[in-house]
Amino acid sequence: MKEYLRIGSYTPETEDAPEVIERGFYRQGMVFKDEEAFLFHADKPCYSPELSPGAVYTRQSFVDLCDGREDFARECFYAVDWQCPETWVEEQFTHGEWAQCPACDRWYDRYGKRLPCGECGGPLEYEGGTI
Repeated sequence: MKEYLRIGSYTPETEDAPEVIERGFYRQGMVFKDEEAFLFHADKPCYSPELSPGAVYTRQSFVDLCDGREDFARECFYAVDWQCPETWVEEQFTHGEWAQCPACDRWYDRYGKRLPCGECGGPLEYEGGTI
């Protein structure tokens, strides 16, 4: 039987008690992270970052944050280890790993290179416009 990554714990709010997020140390910080919830339950809490008390993310939260892309959401989930997913996603654009196509408006993976859009084959982006 496969063992899934689980750091900390999450207890949902009940009629008698508030939700409880217990974080554990993971790579660079204190988080709650539940791989099984991410993989198999779109609306079950699977991540809570270190510095955001009460912030809880589900797989659907990651997908929504990642332009509806399951593959990008998966990459984000596995990469975050203390920070808010929004910060990690922003860094992907800042460092040229991901881009938004000026032709179809979809996100695509550039791998840090000047590549055309993987969705529509749209034009290359550069600092002054497109080619």
